[in-house]
Amino acid sequence: MGEAVRHANPETSATWLMRSIARMVRPIIGFTVGRISCAALVELVREVYLEEARRKLSNTTNGKVTISALALISGMDGRAIKSIEQNSGREYEASDVCSEAAILEMWHRDQAFQDPDTGQPAELLIHGPGRTFQRLVQRAAGRAITAHTVLELLVGGGNVQVNDEGTHVKLLDWRHMPISTSDIAVIESGSFAVNRLGRSILHNSLRDEETPPWLQQDRWSITIPRNAVPQVRAELRELLSHHIRQIENYLEQNETQRLGESESAVGVGWYYWEDLQLLPNDNNH
Repeated sequence: MGEAVRHANPETSATWLMRSIARMVRPIIGFTVGRISCAALVELVREVYLEEARRKLSNTTNGKVTISALALISGMDGRAIKSIEQNSGREYEASDVCSEAAILEMWHRDQAFQDPDTGQPAELLIHGPGRTFQRLVQRAAGRAITAHTVLELLVGGGNVQVNDEGTHVKLLDWRHMPISTSDIAVIESGSFAVNRLGRSILHNSLRDEETPPWLQQDRWSITIPRNAVPQVRAELRELLSHHIRQIENYLEQNETQRLGESESAVGVGWYYWEDLQLLPNDNNH
């Protein structure tokens, strides 16, 4: 029955901290792979980092936050900080965060890849000199990406069609979204769940001795027979559903009927996980 992983002598090295942070962000990064580019994710992290750094400094400096203090706490130079903060909160298009979308949008909008007679996206020779699909890919996404790699994804997504001879490619739909419509609700609710769990961890790591901790616990076993997992999964779901109904009733009994300035948001969360590849000594997940 697992509770926590302990590391020896954490004061002597920052490695344990970096590994712990990697463990926290790994599922989030795994979610982003194939949906947004690493560059877009890094840009977002830098923006959120500065927002949180400014928030932390404002709580410890009576609201006065300087570029120098932000540079010290973030490790960024002043010009980078100003540039990031000027662009914070902007609206993103799919082409801003996804290479496939950027390629399709350039094909749709750039006159260099349009038919001069119709003004519509031209059917492109895949390889060769001049106006080709390979040149489009290089201009929109960089020279490290090959036309073949992109074609596999775009053909599978129904965005393009390759002719029978395999020499030319035609644009069918220039709109490419990294998220399907059916996934939006799941991702939206999941983002709040991850955020709330993270806030519990943050509260417990920053609180002083007079501030009570927030409940944040896990329990697991690494010796469940694999053939028993479906039954365990179903029975744990029923057990958690029972607890959920109990908590719902408890919260309803303590709710006020009239909203005012003295109310607070209070809640708990549940989740289930399994890892069929987990080994007894594997603590990296």
